[in-house]
Amino acid sequence: MREVTKVLAATDGTGHGRAAVVTGAALAGRAGATFEVATVVEVLLLPPSPPGVDPRDLEPGFVREVREKAAEQASEAGVPDAPVHVRAGVAPKLVNKIAEDTNADLIVLGASPQPARARSLVGATGRRILYLADRPVLVANSARREPFKRVLAAVDLSEESGPVLESAWAVAKAEGAQMRALFVVEPLPMMLAKVVRQDDAQRRRQGRQELENLLEQAGLGSEVEPRVRDGAAGEMILEESQDWDADLIVHGTHGFGFFDRLMLGSTSLYVLRHGHRATLVVPATSVAD
Repeated sequence: MREVTKVLAATDGTGHGRAAVVTGAALAGRAGATFEVATVVEVLLLPPSPPGVDPRDLEPGFVREVREKAAEQASEAGVPDAPVHVRAGVAPKLVNKIAEDTNADLIVLGASPQPARARSLVGATGRRILYLADRPVLVANSARREPFKRVLAAVDLSEESGPVLESAWAVAKAEGAQMRALFVVEPLPMMLAKVVRQDDAQRRRQGRQELENLLEQAGLGSEVEPRVRDGAAGEMILEESQDWDADLIVHGTHGFGFFDRLMLGSTSLYVLRHGHRATLVVPATSVAD
């Protein structure tokens, strides 16, 4: 995502859906982007119908009610004319399908309504949307109307780092925000440490040089402040975000650890579970690139 041109907010009509709509509409407005809303009716079985009534006759009213809730949230966000897409089925798959059909380059989700209980910024449906997404997904932790002021992009110097920096810069530029790029030098596993003939200071210097090279390649050498920290990646990302008072964290779906092989890497999950800040998650391959 080199720039924000179309934003799709996913809502289920609840408070955290409202956070997605309000945040997405405000960001789209500042970026000069178009804005649309997606909502999914997750119905596998229709409720029992009265005798003599075709169950299919009940569906239009139910769908209409869901559409009206989404439209009300769009109106509250200041975009009453925003198109509202309603689908019936499984939300994670259909939200991503709507994003594909509308050519949205950014999906906005609302944070979990009970993060303390769920121990995650996103609930189960949100995580499945992230698993399937082929474009950046912004998880809004509140109904934010004001611009983001400080954007922290966490990179691991892998091939995924380029799209992370591009997406972070697209939002920072649209918002007029400051941006930092963070690389965390993690402790090596004991067996690997015996093979790698570098001490921590050397690894730090090499990491900073590679980070600066990466920023130069992205054309951001004079725009973005490079930062290097030592420790566990997830903890250092959150510590840096707190020290700098970042209001948006940007990271990829994989990387940072030697054993991240899941669809959503352990560091990404750690940030979502413990950060409780607005978070932009960038997939390894983005359709907008």
